[in-house]
Amino acid sequence: MWLRELMNKINEASPKSIKDINDRYDYKDEHPQGKKDSPFVACGQCNGYNELQYIYDEKLEPHVSKGVIKKDEAIKALSECCAELKNPRNREDFYRKLSQKLLVMIK
Repeated sequence: MWLRELMNKINEASPKSIKDINDRYDYKDEHPQGKKDSPFVACGQCNGYNELQYIYDEKLEPHVSKGVIKKDEAIKALSECCAELKNPRNREDFYRKLSQKLLVMIK
């Protein structure tokens, strides 16, 4: 456990990937297939479902491909939102904070 905490602190300053962020969080999907938990954002990965990857692909990548934001900025902002918001992370709060950090509208 102490080794994982140490690795989290080392990686916290500069996550390089969504996997780096996922590795910091334990997550068990209590409501598979999105039932009853869609208002919330999970920062961990469970059974192949990766919500942060979905947010990146659907909400952030279009801005990255247009050159509005950089991929490393998007990864850093995702990491910061996960760390700064208490669990369970409200989706609207998560998107609002992400928008503020990246200066783009995320809905």
